[in-house]
Amino acid sequence: MSKFIVPSLAGLGGAAGIGGGLYLMNGNSQTPNKSEDKTIRSKLKKAGFDILDTNGSAHWGDLKTQYNKAKQTASKIFDTGDKDVTEDELKGLCKVALDKGEEDASYEKAKRWCVVPVSVTAHLNKWGLKAISTEKSGDTQQTKWTELASKYGTGENKIKDVATLTGSNTWETLRDKCKEIGEKKNYEDDFDAHLLPFQGWCSTKN
Repeated sequence: MSKFIVPSLAGLGGAAGIGGGLYLMNGNSQTPNKSEDKTIRSKLKKAGFDILDTNGSAHWGDLKTQYNKAKQTASKIFDTGDKDVTEDELKGLCKVALDKGEEDASYEKAKRWCVVPVSVTAHLNKWGLKAISTEKSGDTQQTKWTELASKYGTGENKIKDVATLTGSNTWETLRDKCKEIGEKKNYEDDFDAHLLPFQGWCSTKN
């Protein structure tokens, strides 16, 4: 029976491993398949991302807008320049990138612009991690948040820019920060950087 395995983060480059290297493994996974697809497309699928349909329209408008906002940062986009891209142009760029070898530098860019947009919370849910409730009324799960907050100061893999929790209601501070990073999308900065902290401080195993 197939099962999800979260490989060693150390072997996958830390938090980036969650974003780009979680794979659905089975009993035959140890035997290399010579005909196995080794493209960026296949690598993204194995990592739990859904490839956008370049013949469809869903999500492309929003991604085009976000892409054009990032057009001055070469590390984020496929081609630098002052001219905004159209939806069709972005689709074309994705088609080319997705067919490149899985080790090509375009992988991180394709992960931003060529897959169905997904939040940190939703992405990790695919790997059996359920976000702790961030509701401020009803089932607030205060006990769980308080327990986590008490360990945060001496813990590892802390949330970016949150070295310590201060104040009288540290559990609320942690809850609110987890809500913030959990909503981050794959096309936003620090998506990968938020995955490991979210796993440790904002979620439980399903």
